[in-house]
Amino acid sequence: MKTKIEVIIRDKPIKLIFLFYIAIVISVILFSSGCTEQGESSSEPAEQPVDSGGVSAGNLTNIEWQWIGFQHSGSPENKTAVPDPENYTLAFFPDNTYYIKADCNGGSGNYALDGNNLTFDPPVMTLVACGPESMDSEYLSLLSDVNSATLENEQLILYSENAGQRMFFISGGQTEQKI
Repeated sequence: MKTKIEVIIRDKPIKLIFLFYIAIVISVILFSSGCTEQGESSSEPAEQPVDSGGVSAGNLTNIEWQWIGFQHSGSPENKTAVPDPENYTLAFFPDNTYYIKADCNGGSGNYALDGNNLTFDPPVMTLVACGPESMDSEYLSLLSDVNSATLENEQLILYSENAGQRMFFISGGQTEQKI
């Protein structure tokens, strides 16, 4: 006698499996971005800030910085505007912690500021799929490469280890650290 085995799949477990799968994929992408090989450096020096002297924890902290654009090379033609800056924010706090909003995700971590040198520890983030129009992956990838900062014309400019790569932020107003 043959036995027929039936598998019943309900919507809810499939949705949970799908969300778990998306979370795994995003985690792998975020963690693998830091595991690239160090190749030969470019013969052209990176456009880095020239001792502006204007960056200090005092003029960065307790401000919600909104990401308005980025530039992949030193050429102004390669500047890309961010459509919804209020969805991509960065806030520094006096205890050397930072908070970021990356569209529908949020996170926090520690930062180090020494003169114009700025580095971020990887943030602890929520992992929600924000949709195809979101720039959350680009935002998080660019932030992970930041190594210095300047303040120019009331804009915060973050420079990357990659030649000419910059992120531009404007003040979105004062903010307070949430516990």
